[in-house]
Amino acid sequence: MAAATQTEEEDYVPLKLVLNEERSKVLFAEAGKDFVDVLCSFLTFPLGTIARLVQKESNLEPVTVGCLNKLYQSVADLDKECLTKEIIKEMLLNPNYSLEDYCSTLKLNIDDTEPLKYYMCTSESFASPCDCKEMLTTSTACLDCKFRTTPVVILNKECNNGFVNDGATFIITDDLRVIPNSMDITTFVMLQNLGLKNTSSLKEMTVNVTKEKVLDLLKCSLVSKSTLTYLFLGIKPTLGRVSNNFSCGVEINDDIQITVKLVIRKTDGKILYAQGGHDFADFLISFLTFPLGGVARMFGGNFALGCIDVLYNSITTLDENMYFLTQEAKNRIVDPHLAPHFGLSKQILPICQARSWFYCHDDYYITCKSTYVSNFFGESMDRKTVWVESIVNNYVKGPRTYIVTDDLVVTECSPTSVLRLINHFETPLKDLKEKVINIGANECLSILKASLTSTSALTNGLGHLVV
Repeated sequence: MAAATQTEEEDYVPLKLVLNEERSKVLFAEAGKDFVDVLCSFLTFPLGTIARLVQKESNLEPVTVGCLNKLYQSVADLDKECLTKEIIKEMLLNPNYSLEDYCSTLKLNIDDTEPLKYYMCTSESFASPCDCKEMLTTSTACLDCKFRTTPVVILNKECNNGFVNDGATFIITDDLRVIPNSMDITTFVMLQNLGLKNTSSLKEMTVNVTKEKVLDLLKCSLVSKSTLTYLFLGIKPTLGRVSNNFSCGVEINDDIQITVKLVIRKTDGKILYAQGGHDFADFLISFLTFPLGGVARMFGGNFALGCIDVLYNSITTLDENMYFLTQEAKNRIVDPHLAPHFGLSKQILPICQARSWFYCHDDYYITCKSTYVSNFFGESMDRKTVWVESIVNNYVKGPRTYIVTDDLVVTECSPTSVLRLINHFETPLKDLKEKVINIGANECLSILKASLTSTSALTNGLGHLVV
C-alpha cells in the first residue's frame, strides 16, 4: 500500500457551507464542537500571539492589524539593555496565556507557543535569602545569587477537552455569529432574516478545515466583516471607516496617571511621536500580553475589529449550562485573564491577572505564599503547593525616556534618535510644537482601540487632547 500523503494524515474538521451563488456569498455554516472550539480559542490568544501568527505564511498573505505588527516588531528590535530581565523579550514575543489547559487539547490548535517552564533557585542561605526563589524562568542559574536552578516546579493544570459540549451543533453566520442549532432557530426564518425570498440560488458545499485554513480564518476574522465569504470564496472585504469613539464595558480606575510629552505637527494636528518614561513604554508593550477576549470585554464587545466583536458577543449569549462543558469554560472565554507572570506594578487597564498553581516535591525555602496539601493528584505524599503572580513588575528599565511613534514603534530616546525621527518626517522645526499631558485609563483605552483599528494610534487616541 502506498504511503499516506501529508494531506491524508493531516487533522481536519468538516464544515458544511450554505452559499448564495447569485451573490457569491457564504450565508452560514453548520458546525460542531471542534470548529466552535477553534473560534473560542481565538478569544484566548494574547495580542502578541496574534501579531506573530498573522505574519506566518499560509494560503493568505500576511495581514496588518492596526499598529499591532509595528509594536510587536519594535519589541523584537528593542535593545536588551532596556529590559529589566533577559527573559522578558521572549515572554513578550511568544506570550503564554491563561487558557493553555483548554486549548492544548483542541483538534486544530494553531498556537505553537511552548509552555513557559518554571524553575526554583536551590540556594538555602537563610542569612541572605534570594528574592528570586518565588519563580524563575531560566534553567541556568539564578540571576541574583548565581546558584543553580532546578526544574522542580510543575504547573498544576487539568487538561480540559476544549470549551463546548461534544453533542452540541451550531450555525455560524458569515460574520462569525455563533448560534445554537435549536428549535428556537428555524431555517426559513433565518433565511428570511438574511434577505432571501427563495432558495433556488442556494448551494451546499462541504469543506475540510485544516490547521492552515484555521490560520487563514484567524487572518480573515481580524480584517473582514464577511469572514466565511473571504475565507472560502476568496472575495476580499471592503472595510468602512472606523469610528474613534468607544464605549467601555467595564468599570475603570482613573487613579493612575502617566505623563507624556507629545510632538505635534501644527499644519494637520498629527502626533508625530511621544516621549515618556518607562511606565508609558510598559503600558504600550503590555498590549502584547492582552488576550483578545479580554480586550473585547473592555470595550463592551464593540471595538470594530473585523468580526471579533460579533463573535465575542454571540459567545456571551450562549447558555453555559447547555452548550459549554462547564460554566468556568464560558467565563474564561468571555473574561480571559493575563497569564500569571505578566502583571505590572501599575496595571492601568481593567484586565485581571490569572493565578496559576504549581507544586514541587522538595521543601525549598520559598518566599511566596504556599500551603501544604496531602493526597495531591491522588498520591499519598505531602507536596508544597505554590502560586506565581508575577515574574516581573516592569518590562523596561527606568528612569529612562522612550520614544513612541504614532504607529507605536517603541525605542529608547536619545538626541540622535530624535534627530533621525524629525528628519524622517521631513517637517520644518517651525511646524512642530510640544505639549505635555497626563493620561489615565480612558485615554489608555482610546489608544488601545486606535492601535487595533488604525495605523495612527496616538493621533486617533489622543488627538482630542491637542486641539
